[in-house]
Amino acid sequence: MKQDVQFQQPCAEAVARSRARGRPGVASRYFWAGASLVAIAMLTSAPAKAADDVSELKAEIRALSKRLTEIEEQKKKVKKLDDRVQKVERAQEARAEAPPPGPMPAKAGPWESLKTGRPVHIVETDNTDVLLYGLIEPSLFYQTNTDTAGRSKVGLNVSWFSGNRWGLYVTQKVFPEYGFNLLARMESEFELPSGNMDTPGVLFNRDAWVGFESPTLGKFSVGRQNTLPRDVANIWGDPYGASALNTGEGGFTNNNNFKQLIFYTGGGNGANGQGDTRYDQGFVWKKVFDNGLYLGAAYNFGDGNGPGGPNGSGPIPGAGVDKGSTEAVAVGYNAGQFHVSSFYTQANVLEIPTIGSGNIGHSHQSYGIGGNWDGGLLRLNTGYMHYTADQGTLLGTRSDDVVTVSGKITPSKFYDFELGWQDFFAHNAAINAAGYTITPFQDATGGVATGTGTRMTTYASFMYHPIPNVDVYVAGDHLQTTGGYSASQAHLHNTANEVSTGVRYKW
Repeated sequence: MKQDVQFQQPCAEAVARSRARGRPGVASRYFWAGASLVAIAMLTSAPAKAADDVSELKAEIRALSKRLTEIEEQKKKVKKLDDRVQKVERAQEARAEAPPPGPMPAKAGPWESLKTGRPVHIVETDNTDVLLYGLIEPSLFYQTNTDTAGRSKVGLNVSWFSGNRWGLYVTQKVFPEYGFNLLARMESEFELPSGNMDTPGVLFNRDAWVGFESPTLGKFSVGRQNTLPRDVANIWGDPYGASALNTGEGGFTNNNNFKQLIFYTGGGNGANGQGDTRYDQGFVWKKVFDNGLYLGAAYNFGDGNGPGGPNGSGPIPGAGVDKGSTEAVAVGYNAGQFHVSSFYTQANVLEIPTIGSGNIGHSHQSYGIGGNWDGGLLRLNTGYMHYTADQGTLLGTRSDDVVTVSGKITPSKFYDFELGWQDFFAHNAAINAAGYTITPFQDATGGVATGTGTRMTTYASFMYHPIPNVDVYVAGDHLQTTGGYSASQAHLHNTANEVSTGVRYKW
């Protein structure tokens, strides 16, 4: 028993000592517990923070990717805009290099046409433009010596200034970046007092041609069209046409006593053989260069005798490329306010009775040089032409010298004044059976006599323009012949006078 007691006593002491040490053991446990909690918190927060960092990185990557995508899209847009700018610049350069297109006005509707005189675009797409245009001119005339009895007449007549007309002008863009266009024109003339066709049975008697034009190649046209000399002499023949050379068509006034100057620029085919101022089966090239130089060349095949003629229109059997043909060249220069031009033309004029059989031809030639100075307020024109014609063995050679001088004063855009004078000096000119001097470039072998003399015409006009496409005018001319010159307009008298008033409406 004593042993048990001894054993138990030390154990009790041990327990007592252990309990005595128990107070600092509790603090230690709290410390370690707190440390454990901090460690656990740190361990648990580390993955969360790492997760937040990854999310932020991913967000930044997505933002950068989006920005890169936007930059790529902006680059594509910039490239498209740059391509468009280059295309527009090429087109502008092509237009800047192109010569004036003549009568090709800007886009306009019917009401704008009434106010501005621009044709109506009846068909218009990105590449095709069809213009409808025209001119109507009622003229009230007073004329003297209108028959061999010397009687006068008054009333409506064929227009004094310009033939009444309507037409279509077609432009087809083929290579817009180079300014290359296909062109076509169809133009018809009619008589206002009666409504008759100017050439009976022929719809497009003024123009019927197709061609192309570009700043590099110039203009080339095939078909019925003005003679080349008519177009280039237009700038100095009278004061009513354009002052600067261009690739369009032009050519003098219509049905007055001083219009006869135009026939020295002829060689084309009309209803009575050669002598017209338009080509049938014509090939014409014109170009105005950047430095102002103008060049032109033309060829016209022999024709039965033009539209509406008794021998029919078209190639002549057995004529080849020389019989009845016409060739012409022209050169000119636009130099600011000064404009000059010259031409040379030769025609193989067939004896009308031999057309299609013997095709006997004779050489007719003319050349001309002239120019103008256009200062705006004042315009002055002058020119000279020379014409020779083989009239056959019986009548010999004809030789004419022609001088023209004219001027125009434009104090305002609403009105202007014109004054002109021209004189023909004809030497050994054939006279037909009716007693009249034969028109240049017509077959003269049927003449019954010859004459040497002069034909002088003085003319003047006043024009008022209430709106750009309307001209109200008063005009007149005085014709006088001397010696052996006999003008058909004077009906075997040596003088003829005209006074006219009218309105030109251009649409």
